[in-house]
Amino acid sequence: MLAQRIRRKRQQAITCLNLCGPNFAGSSGKSKVEALVLVNEEVLRIIGDAGMRLGADAAQMLEKLDDSVSVARKLVEGEKDAFIITGELVQKYAQQQPEENKIPMPAEVYRSPDFKPLAAEHDSEFSIQHENEFSATEARLGTLDNFVEYFNDRFKRTRSILYTRPGENSIQSIASAMGMVKGSKVRVAGIVNNRHITKNGNLLIDIEDDTGTVKVLVTNRDSNRALFADAGGLVLDEVVGFDGSVSAPFIFADSLLWPDVPIHEPKMAERDLSIAFMSDIHAASRHFLEDQFRSMLRWLNGDCKTERERELAGKIKYIVISGDIVDGVGIYPTQERELVVKDIYEQYALFGKLMEDVPDYIEVVVAPGNHDAVRRAEPQPLFSDEVRKQICSESRGNMHFTSSPSTLNIEELRILSYHGTSLDSIIASMPGMSYSQPEKPMAELLKRRNLSPIYGENPIVPEKKDFMLIGEVPDILVMGHIHKNGYTNYHGTAVLNSGTWQDRTDYQRQQGHIPSPCILPIYHARYARLELVNFREGGS
Repeated sequence: MLAQRIRRKRQQAITCLNLCGPNFAGSSGKSKVEALVLVNEEVLRIIGDAGMRLGADAAQMLEKLDDSVSVARKLVEGEKDAFIITGELVQKYAQQQPEENKIPMPAEVYRSPDFKPLAAEHDSEFSIQHENEFSATEARLGTLDNFVEYFNDRFKRTRSILYTRPGENSIQSIASAMGMVKGSKVRVAGIVNNRHITKNGNLLIDIEDDTGTVKVLVTNRDSNRALFADAGGLVLDEVVGFDGSVSAPFIFADSLLWPDVPIHEPKMAERDLSIAFMSDIHAASRHFLEDQFRSMLRWLNGDCKTERERELAGKIKYIVISGDIVDGVGIYPTQERELVVKDIYEQYALFGKLMEDVPDYIEVVVAPGNHDAVRRAEPQPLFSDEVRKQICSESRGNMHFTSSPSTLNIEELRILSYHGTSLDSIIASMPGMSYSQPEKPMAELLKRRNLSPIYGENPIVPEKKDFMLIGEVPDILVMGHIHKNGYTNYHGTAVLNSGTWQDRTDYQRQQGHIPSPCILPIYHARYARLELVNFREGGS
């Protein structure tokens, strides 16, 4: 693998050399190539795509820079008319990079004296539900018994939801169903173990319950297209039901039963107050959009452009933050190059300093994400005492901490908050899913009544209870992680992804992912209506 990587870099260097031509210093073609091999691959691609030529002195300087990719990108964007990249140009843009380890200290925000927020006149009505039902320290060693206990809980609780589905047949065990005569109509439920397309183009699905396994056949007939398409979206480890006919060793499926959330009217609160949602702030990242975040804080304190905006800001009584409040340490290779603060506790202190400017009448609920200093495996517990002390003092009454996932009761609305790490596996496993529309995979999780149905794609602790299962139907489901805002209404539940406050990273550029930073979703609890405020340009 290493030899292949070296050969690939050499070929990329030769391609770049063809663009650089005689303007690249060196006594021979070989020495020119060897010099370019030392330069970051992404830097060579950026320069090659811009059609520019690279000087020898510039190559040597870029090779020594930790943040060469960012420098190269800013250079080609800022010097569009340049033909040859010189060492002088590299030095110019290298000097514009943020100073390493410098902790940005937010400017103090003051509330406008004529700002009379409606939310300040009301007491809070919220609680955090089930935040301590699981423990980060309890010994769950991943033994066979642990996994059996976990999947038994998932199956039994999801099957109880499927029992409520209408139909001519009630759910029976797989063993009982397979003991019936050929042609008998049955309804079974089980965990999806496997699925594949047969040589005849039909779909064969293996499901299992606590009595046995069975193969469910979904034919690809014209009259069966809708069922075939639905079954094609099944993912491993989810619990579903089937109506069908027995023909041992198969059940020929007639319909597919999802646990799903029932169709219901959106619930509305009595008081005219609002909830703001955030996630993926990534404080301490070089890409954290601090100016825009400060602008949002000033806006919350009444520094608004119009009277309509002041009224909107004044109704915000709650802020729910769904994870990745800091960029973390050691999350991915070479991450330290992307950090302005490399100490994890200082990162949380920075976040806490920023949040001091949130008006004290606003309740702030903070949950962790995969970049935060809690266990990576889900469910993720609330922050440790050490981390919480960095964010705020115990006397600060409007900061609250919870787990991921967690259920919040706010203004009589049930809000399910989850960072959203499992969205990666759902998008990769299901047709028609993409990072540009996070609300679609989120709705699929509601349909499956589980926040992380695929076991193993992202780590899950085999707790005694499946805490990722969606028991009570939420009025609002909120996630982050994707760095892309998205909104929909699914069966009466408001589904929203709260986006990010981090600019597009180099990794996202490589993946072609375009985030939507600095868009603040605000939910009007009394009217079940969502409104967006865009701070992308440094203001509302």
